[in-house]
Amino acid sequence: MIKIGLTGSRYSGKSSTARIFEHIGVPVFDADIVLKFIINFDIGVNRKILESFGEYIFTGPDSTIDPKKIRTKKDFEKLVGFADFELKRAYEKFRLDHKKAIYTIFHSSILFERGWHEEMDFNINVFAPKDIRSARGSDLTGLPLHKMSEMMRGEMHELSKNAMSTYIIHNYESAEKILGELREQISNIDQKIIDKYLIEEQTDRIETT
Repeated sequence: MIKIGLTGSRYSGKSSTARIFEHIGVPVFDADIVLKFIINFDIGVNRKILESFGEYIFTGPDSTIDPKKIRTKKDFEKLVGFADFELKRAYEKFRLDHKKAIYTIFHSSILFERGWHEEMDFNINVFAPKDIRSARGSDLTGLPLHKMSEMMRGEMHELSKNAMSTYIIHNYESAEKILGELREQISNIDQKIIDKYLIEEQTDRIETT
């Protein structure tokens, strides 16, 4: 089974892209949601977090992690690192549950930042320029553009993500046109992945005969 990494910068449209892949029958593993669950509720991971950060990081009636207590990039990297093994194990179980699929998608907002792309066969980046993403974010959250720019200041540059990707989905359009544009690009990528799979399968058969 082919492993596909899917990512994109904030407000690029990566979640909409993931939903379209699901709509055409591709199993999508939402690594962000699974990661959040592991960090908050896995007992072994919680123990490591508690030993490293202390009790102050767990707040609220359900004692989940308060994102506001993760103040630096180093702290965030450490936090995710504790859950890394369990996340990968969850993805492998997901793949086994969908072993009839030609490929599965590992959907993560930090695919390149964590180096997880190196474990994928191919990677897809959903790309939109920063000014377009800022405008989208402002429309969705009501925050002014300068606040959106501040939120995006520490991101990995979107062009760096493009350079590390096998496929790039360009998503510049307004909300009314986004879905149509995405569907066409996703359909093309889906066909390319399937074609590569069929070629490799045919090559394997020839070599074994």
